[in-house]
Amino acid sequence: MNAESWWRRRAGCAREVLAAGFRQGIGTHGEARLAATLGDLLARPGSLVRAVVAYLVGIEMGMLEESARALACGVESLHTASLVFDDLPAMDDARTRRGVPCAHVVHGEAMAMLAGLALVNRGYALLWQGMRGAPLARREEAGQLVDECLGMNGVIGGQAYDLAGWRGPQDPAEVAAVAAKKTGALLRLTVGLPALCGRGSRREIQLLDRLALLRGLAYQAADDLKDVLGNEDATGKSGGRDEELGRPNLVAAEGFDAAFRRFTRLQETGDRVEAALPGPPERWGMLRLMRVPAPSVREGLSTGSAAV
Repeated sequence: MNAESWWRRRAGCAREVLAAGFRQGIGTHGEARLAATLGDLLARPGSLVRAVVAYLVGIEMGMLEESARALACGVESLHTASLVFDDLPAMDDARTRRGVPCAHVVHGEAMAMLAGLALVNRGYALLWQGMRGAPLARREEAGQLVDECLGMNGVIGGQAYDLAGWRGPQDPAEVAAVAAKKTGALLRLTVGLPALCGRGSRREIQLLDRLALLRGLAYQAADDLKDVLGNEDATGKSGGRDEELGRPNLVAAEGFDAAFRRFTRLQETGDRVEAALPGPPERWGMLRLMRVPAPSVREGLSTGSAAV
């Protein structure tokens, strides 16, 4: 079995463990409507890419298995919550997510918001469970990273900029800055927390942070391209919304060809950063899960490109 096949098999096993862990502990036996909303969200966890990467990086960095699992499920809980809020009528007013109607469409806005808050609460609790075994200095640095990636300078701030009203000409640099906050920040948390809470060296932590930002920017560039090219059946979520809602989009900012070239540069730079990580390449095989497939023009115009 070659290294790539071994990592795919290991990632598959990790996903099974994390899918079960993601569903445990949040409590779906309370108020019936809230329980039903959470049950639907937990039943469709998506690819769990962030959770699998966080878990496997944590194990590689010497974390205890239960601590790595808690960090991974915490990151995934926060990611899922961000999607619930992102889809609301007051935000992107999406109708579908992961191939099914959004939580607010099925259960109403109030239950969707409460379910999102329950996931946020659970996410922070799990992060603390994963972080508490780390040395004090590392724990403090990890707490600062959580605040930076999730707060005003991260996901929440990025969503606010996303809603600023992007009618008319868009600056590619400003669009990329929003993507760094809204999308890159959570990937930074995905690899930064387990490296900090484990035995990651300073160089490893810095390179992982850089790689996560590049992969996040590439992820958002691909999403912008697919918003123009894709269809709902292919992507699993409402498409063509950026122009309609006045959201930042690289295609709107610099045209399709330039946006695709930017995506390619981000991928290639990320590959070089990944290759610079200490040790043999096989050691970092889990990071390949963060590498976004290039959107296909042909598929996008016909059946849509694969979901990221």
